[in-house]
Amino acid sequence: MSHFTKVATKINNLTALADALKKMGLKFSAAEQDQHVVVRGYKGQKIEAAMSIDMGKYDIGVVQAEDGTYGLVADWWGVETTVGKTEQEVVEEVSREYAYARVVQACEEQGYQIAREDINVASDGSVQIVASKWG
Repeated sequence: MSHFTKVATKINNLTALADALKKMGLKFSAAEQDQHVVVRGYKGQKIEAAMSIDMGKYDIGVVQAEDGTYGLVADWWGVETTVGKTEQEVVEEVSREYAYARVVQACEEQGYQIAREDINVASDGSVQIVASKWG
């Protein structure tokens, strides 16, 4: 039987997460302030979350923890059977794109512009970002 399971992730900025999800081409819905969206699971099970990422028949929920950060909750069996990626693969992809979006956002907040980015796909997939600031 399938059920909702939370994975250990630390997301602090829902705007950066939304940017990352857009870049990944994933559909999502975000709750208005003091509201929730519905996350779909196995056999019609539902939970409420701050954001719902549409993975086809199932969703990934972005839920707020007691410390104010957000984590990912899903019926991971359902997500895996729908998209063909394991929980770990999905979480790593979302985490990687979120981290990139957060760095870009932080640079822009401080008045920097991204001049260049180099992705080191051959070895470890790291991204080097070159930012500049005129002033």
